[in-house]
Amino acid sequence: MEDALSDVLRLIRLNGCVYFVRDFHAPWAMGMDPGPFAQFHAVVRGDCVVEIGDRTIPATAGDVLLFPHGSAHVLADRAGRQAVPGPQVLASFAGDAPLFADGASPTQLVCGHFTYRDDLRHPLIAQLPDLVHVRAFDALSPGTIDSVLPLLVHELKQDRPGAATAVERLAEVLLIQVLRAHVARAPVSRGFLAGLSDPRLARAIRRVHEQPDEPLTLDGLARTAGMSRSAFALHFKSRTGMSPIEYLTKWRMYRAGEMLRSATLPLERIAEKIGYDSAISFIRAFKREFKISPGQYRRAGQNAPSDAAQSAVGNE
Repeated sequence: MEDALSDVLRLIRLNGCVYFVRDFHAPWAMGMDPGPFAQFHAVVRGDCVVEIGDRTIPATAGDVLLFPHGSAHVLADRAGRQAVPGPQVLASFAGDAPLFADGASPTQLVCGHFTYRDDLRHPLIAQLPDLVHVRAFDALSPGTIDSVLPLLVHELKQDRPGAATAVERLAEVLLIQVLRAHVARAPVSRGFLAGLSDPRLARAIRRVHEQPDEPLTLDGLARTAGMSRSAFALHFKSRTGMSPIEYLTKWRMYRAGEMLRSATLPLERIAEKIGYDSAISFIRAFKREFKISPGQYRRAGQNAPSDAAQSAVGNE
């Protein structure tokens, strides 16, 4: 599972950003508007509630709350509070009058977000629910979450060389552990992560990732999984929500998109590296997936990194 998951996380260029570790003293409430980034909160000490849509969910020390699609939500000491917008709360921490600095029952939170390429709608992200809640007392939660959080808090509170990079990397490790815990729980019965948790399907997915340039077929992938052709096709779709060949095509297009934006290879060479006999057949498949030509995609990506960085700064 970890190898295929790592492939995807590298491809989508996952980056972690942590805003703060702060004590929130009751009464308090912080509202987060919908945004383009995957937001997260970790409860280091105390407890709180999360309001998302019409749901109110309690969270306690050690819990991690991930909002993969940047959904609007409120965190508070109890339900029904009038929330202060998140940017206003964040701005107050840089001044002389930080919000929620006095009162009872302090809750310590680590808050931040994750960025990743939004031009690649890999099912790993697209199929996640609006909220992934990993509970501290969940027996299926990896014990490493208990180790990562203290390290993350320690680095946030230190002014040492390399602290910013350490915090970013620890936040990314935290996300991986959250995803592992999510797939380990019984409700995750369908989706890309569910496919990775199935050893037979994971072998086939891994082969797709390792050999996108090979002439892979449904029969060959079924043999890799150790299943009959029909059983493999049915099981793959029931678990992941797509057919094996559909995922093979998507992965090839994702790899092509990466090459278009990170290299100057001609289309003929890119087509060869992802298993297409000709540039024409590759271009047709690419346009079906991305709705634009490879050339347009390459040109559109020339300014994407700086634009994304500016957008991230503007939202912190």
